[in-house]
Amino acid sequence: MPKTEEEIAAEAAETAANAAKTIEEQLAAAQAEAEKWKSLSRKNEERATANADKARQLDELEAANQTEQEKLLARAEAAEAKLAEIDAKTTAATLREEIAKEKGFEDRKIPATALRGATREELEAHADEILALLPAPPEAPGSEGQGDTGKPIGDGELSPDDIVAAATAR
Repeated sequence: MPKTEEEIAAEAAETAANAAKTIEEQLAAAQAEAEKWKSLSRKNEERATANADKARQLDELEAANQTEQEKLLARAEAAEAKLAEIDAKTTAATLREEIAKEKGFEDRKIPATALRGATREELEAHADEILALLPAPPEAPGSEGQGDTGKPIGDGELSPDDIVAAATAR
């Protein structure tokens, strides 16, 4: 049998009342859920802030340590470069001296520092160029036929005793 208008109206009123209760309950539940999430969010923010502070402190400490390590590394690299430079200069100077001695630069009074080049071959080639440009010095003339050469050194000198005797005789 079909429902009467009154029954339909009563059902609608009951449904509306139930809906109102349900909406109020849903609203209350939603508000409670929102409060719960707000509380959790605040806790997470506090943790994040604490973690961010700790992370910042850790980053600063690592940066300070890394900076110290970088400083030490830079000093070590600079020292190694300086040592390599000194070693290269010493090796080059030794090689120049050796080649100058082999080529007879001492006889011509040419300093070994006049040599230029990075390798032994370059230094030898430059030494040959220098020797070709500078003629060999002439030999010093002998003393033969130059007159009286004098007496041998020490010949006719007084002994210390003779000097004392001569000084006291006066």
